[in-house]
Amino acid sequence: MQGYLKVVPFVILVLAGCGQQPELIPAAVPVQQEDTVFVTIPGGTFVNSAGETVEVQSFQLQKNEVSNRLFRYLADRAGLSHPADPGFPGMDGYFYEFPDYPVVNVSPGTAETAASVLGARLPTRNEWEYAASIGLSGPVAGQYPWGNLSPAEVPGVPANCMALDDWQQRDLDGFLYTAPSGSYPLSSAGLADMAGNVAEIVYCSSDSVMYIAGGSWAQVEEAMTLGFYRNIGYGDIDWYTGFRMAK
Repeated sequence: MQGYLKVVPFVILVLAGCGQQPELIPAAVPVQQEDTVFVTIPGGTFVNSAGETVEVQSFQLQKNEVSNRLFRYLADRAGLSHPADPGFPGMDGYFYEFPDYPVVNVSPGTAETAASVLGARLPTRNEWEYAASIGLSGPVAGQYPWGNLSPAEVPGVPANCMALDDWQQRDLDGFLYTAPSGSYPLSSAGLADMAGNVAEIVYCSSDSVMYIAGGSWAQVEEAMTLGFYRNIGYGDIDWYTGFRMAK
């Protein structure tokens, strides 16, 4: 899908309990062109973090993590419920009031359905890792998308993460919780937030297991390294996991 997706603003009335006033949901914010940019990842062969030589066919990967704004567009067209508020202090109404920020509290199953609206899908684990490792030299296991240096050792701010693995210093990157999609330097492949911000849902094509990759604002630095994965159930959600789409 090229260019802007047209969204007609409207206000939704959600019926509350008996005797309560209906809840007003803010009008939808028009989807921006940047929301639907996909980067072409040329095919190739690489040794993944498990030490396996893998051939990856050319594919497209979304430049940014799916934003609240884009997810609302997809969810409304797929008949999906809007995600629960993550409860970040000072960020009430996260899904509606912070359209540039990455969506969270979305399960793998919901993400798959939402992506299908644009004829897209979730990336496989090897596709995601291959794209994240472009520009790196040597074994990819344990490296970050920018190389071997930890976030604290990289000049500037490379990602939104828990700095120095210290919860009290998680705002050294400028944000206490999530950050607007694309706030940090792009990877060598031209992708934003392949490390940090929100962890991303991927799947293993050989066993259909769902994983999260890339680490998040709430996880230790090791979680952002290539080869660090955690299983996630098909219907599970949490407030530090989102997704990006592939084609």
